[in-house]
Amino acid sequence: MAGDIRDKYILLYKYLEDKGVIESNIESFNYFVDHEMTKVGRAMGFFSPRVLPQGLHDLKFKIERLWLSKADFMEKEGIIRIIYPNEARIRNITYSGTVFMEFSVYENESFKNKYQISIGKLPIMVRSKYCNTYGLSPEELIKIGEDPYDFGGYFIINGSEKVLVLSEELSTDKFFVQEESGGVVKYKGFLLSESLVVQYPHNIEMTKDSLLYVSFEKYKRIPLIPLLKVLGMDRDDEIYSFINEDDNFEETYINLLEYQDLQTQDDVIKYLADKLRLTGSFEVKREKLYGIIDTKLLPHVGTSPNDRMFKAYILTKYARKILLLAHGIIGEDVKDHLKNKVVRTPGDLIRDLFRVVLKTFVQDAMSQYDRLARRGKIPSYTSIFRAKVFTDRFQSAFATGKWTRNRVGVSQQLDRTNRLSVLSHLTRVWSSIEGEAELYEARMVHGTHWGRLDMIETPEGKETGLRKNLTLFAKISFEEIDINNFISQLEKLGLKSVKNKNFSRNN
Repeated sequence: MAGDIRDKYILLYKYLEDKGVIESNIESFNYFVDHEMTKVGRAMGFFSPRVLPQGLHDLKFKIERLWLSKADFMEKEGIIRIIYPNEARIRNITYSGTVFMEFSVYENESFKNKYQISIGKLPIMVRSKYCNTYGLSPEELIKIGEDPYDFGGYFIINGSEKVLVLSEELSTDKFFVQEESGGVVKYKGFLLSESLVVQYPHNIEMTKDSLLYVSFEKYKRIPLIPLLKVLGMDRDDEIYSFINEDDNFEETYINLLEYQDLQTQDDVIKYLADKLRLTGSFEVKREKLYGIIDTKLLPHVGTSPNDRMFKAYILTKYARKILLLAHGIIGEDVKDHLKNKVVRTPGDLIRDLFRVVLKTFVQDAMSQYDRLARRGKIPSYTSIFRAKVFTDRFQSAFATGKWTRNRVGVSQQLDRTNRLSVLSHLTRVWSSIEGEAELYEARMVHGTHWGRLDMIETPEGKETGLRKNLTLFAKISFEEIDINNFISQLEKLGLKSVKNKNFSRNN
């Protein structure tokens, strides 16, 4: 009878055997370690101490690469050996591997040397390629005390099995528009701009008097037109063409006329510097202003001065989308549509934490260098990095569930009630919306959830619709896109690239 059922659903069984239900979780962790760890480190760029010893006028560090060893443990005698998950459970220790970093040092603007150090311990996902059970046969797993049918996809922290719950969030780097009710603002657009090392919320608002303002990071209500001009789009006809395209929105005229007195680039710089309350001489204000624009405005677009014109172009497209909403040509964005959502896998969540921890780790190292340099000592470049800072922060986050962006409950005790409860917990998806929020639409089933999110397995009460599960056949994609191939495909469809080109109407 069992054989007949298996024959009937042979494709189903074959898929589950080859892919597994939690394949995306394990692959996301592998992808983070293999690719994103080093990318995050390199994206931090150069970092320098504030205090330099005598004989040095410039000192810079740069991370070249990061990698992770397989799970290991140091005994009290100082002996390092590999361990398996079951030993970590029994001995109440953390199943983790050592993170290594290679960094370059530049003294007085010349390359000095490269160094390799261990920077701390990172929890390792059970059954990932960095787990010592990876590739073992069922017989070998039984021999070392492991369950050959264990799904994996979780971590062991101080002997406790922890799962990083999948997080359902609005997509980053995507601009959403909506109508506001009451107040000065009539229409609003927003996005979370995310690069490998930072995340900054951005808003574009249109007030009742039709003026457009941009807010990003801690800088609020910056007029759009002066911002476009300081980015390099200084001709009014260019701004008009990019915002309006083939339409004739009077709001564009209103915004251009509001700031017609700003005739020169220096006028714009002075106006925005005063708006942002920057201090110093004109040259200092200009340097500070462009530093803010380059690093904090749309960091997903880029942080180089060469990206300023492209940022200006992107802002005009955002402004146009708000005007299209204001004139009823398009509707508000549906936040519950799955195309506007992203499900954060364990690899994504660890990457968010990793970039914060790595930044803290580097800042601590620079502080250690400053402290020793003030005492007249010449610090060793490898001794200033304290592995305890890195290890403790990861250990604390996994143990308590407190994550970046004030998120709580990200790490949870794995439910071992039975095999199905384990599977359910590993595929659970939590919304970033609080349970007390009276957002009825967010709790309802959207048509795009079909086949991807389970519409039945959700709790009753205040968590209804906010706590869901992936379906058995759902797969979360996170593979890197070949951007050059992607652009070439778009160009074949007739689209033209505007980056690093002259922004004229003819392009």
